[in-house]
Amino acid sequence: MKTTFRFEKKLFAKCFETGRRMPRLLSSLYDSYIKPYFSSGLERPDRSHKNKILEAGRLIRNTLLPVAVRAGAARDIGILSYTGGYEHAAQAADNYMASMMELLKTPGLMDQHVIQLLEGLSAICYLHIANQNKAQALGLPDTLLEFVAPTSKLSFTSQRWSCYLLNILCCHNIPIICHLKDSEALQSNLEKLASLDWEKWPLNYAQELIRALGFQQSSMKDALHEEDELKGHTSTKSGHMLGKSLKSRCTKYEFISIVCIQFYICTLAVNMHINYRY
Repeated sequence: MKTTFRFEKKLFAKCFETGRRMPRLLSSLYDSYIKPYFSSGLERPDRSHKNKILEAGRLIRNTLLPVAVRAGAARDIGILSYTGGYEHAAQAADNYMASMMELLKTPGLMDQHVIQLLEGLSAICYLHIANQNKAQALGLPDTLLEFVAPTSKLSFTSQRWSCYLLNILCCHNIPIICHLKDSEALQSNLEKLASLDWEKWPLNYAQELIRALGFQQSSMKDALHEEDELKGHTSTKSGHMLGKSLKSRCTKYEFISIVCIQFYICTLAVNMHINYRY
């Protein structure tokens, strides 16, 4: 009996010691095997995106390089800021917006380089209020107003990208919307662009901008928008576009009504469950 008791006592002490050490063992196991597995997929891309943005930023600031290289670097910065995340990459990209704007205002800039710069700025400003405000401070909305004017020598593709970027700048940004609404010729310029061919684009962004700014529209423009909806262009399908239409299909009051109805239904379900049990 004494031998059995001693064995049980030793076994209990061994189990107690193992249980006391278990948290440390689990912590070591997590740090050694589990954490590196997840951090390799979550942390490294942010650092690599930021490093790539810094490398592209050095290219765009180097005025000795050809314009084609600098414009391509601007487009790369935009893509990296969009895919690298709001907090790290997009904030790192805003340091080069001034250089991008300076290059965009270069006289005699080729159309393909203008498009690359507009693509980069669109990605940097997409759903980023701070970058949108910085773009306004740098005069980007006024530059885009010149691009969509009939006197502009840019191609229709560049003007379409300008309309798209204007839509992005207006997203959740009331000061920029008010600034654009003060332009007397903008409505007529957008109506002319809206009447042109937008077939290969997911949306007629000139038409969307007219609606976002609250301009009055003719029946012909309404017919164009209905035609886009019938073609299934109500959602983003192109890889070049970064977001959906600015206008929501559900108004604020409709949203409140839907939430209230769902809450009422959930309350009834809970009451029925309680009554059934008790």
